[in-house]
Amino acid sequence: MPDARAEQIIQAVKTLITGLATTGANVQRGQVHRHQESELPALSLRMGADIPAGEHQTGLVDWELGILIESTASVNASYTANESLIDQVLNSIRKEVHIAIMADHTLGLGFVIDIRPGPANEPILSGESKEPTGSQVVEYIVIYRTSRTDISA
Repeated sequence: MPDARAEQIIQAVKTLITGLATTGANVQRGQVHRHQESELPALSLRMGADIPAGEHQTGLVDWELGILIESTASVNASYTANESLIDQVLNSIRKEVHIAIMADHTLGLGFVIDIRPGPANEPILSGESKEPTGSQVVEYIVIYRTSRTDISA
């Protein structure tokens, strides 16, 4: 039996955002602990709310799944602790993620109806580490369809 369709979506997104120019293979899923400084820049992928959005008389249900992607980056200590430099790195990562995800509005999955960008949270900047760091969470909403009786079909 295949995984729940929400799980298949998350796996597809992880594949799409792994290997980007800025973050490379530094992509973790459902990460509880922060990335180590040596792993930066990096991405963390989490599942957001999965909300039923409509039921069809045909026995199908449409869902809206939130996909949360957090980028974390640092600025080399040889720079001044300039927030705009961290913002620049975070915006560069955000652009790469957006291009990768939005290239195919179905994520290559036949049951995905559409994907749309959600909010991009304000960057959180910190000087607590050896080097100034920043992180930003961006959300995407994936609209997909399942059987009323089986969320994997």
